[in-house]
Amino acid sequence: MSSVDGVKTGYELEQGDHLVEKVMATHMAKWGAIASPVLLLVSFLIWSTKGLESSAYAIVLVVVNLVVTAKLMEIGGRISLSALMGAAVGGFIFDLVLLSAAVIPFATASWMNLWALGLTLIVTHLGLVIFEASTISTRMAFMGLRQKK
Repeated sequence: MSSVDGVKTGYELEQGDHLVEKVMATHMAKWGAIASPVLLLVSFLIWSTKGLESSAYAIVLVVVNLVVTAKLMEIGGRISLSALMGAAVGGFIFDLVLLSAAVIPFATASWMNLWALGLTLIVTHLGLVIFEASTISTRMAFMGLRQKK
């Protein structure tokens, strides 16, 4: 048992590979993979093959976006708090550039349906972020704490 100013707490901070950003990105990618068949089916039913292809492309963009942002924040977090904040802002700017660079060249492609792409991007981003925030908000505060046996 560890103690804080003479008070026995029963908890110790375990150092490990429990990086918050990595856990969140992995969790969101997992739930994105679980939810993607539903999104793809809905897109196919509404917009046929073009909708299916556009939604699949959007889901890939969202997962790449989340993983790259998590990696940037992991690197920034290891350096300093200022670097973490810079990585968060830089990650947001990177997301905008990535999405623009990935969408603009294909906007007039024969397989593209911009409604399916846009709605899938919005629903997937917001859905995964809201779901992740609601499921791990309390767990995040104590992620590194484990009771000693």
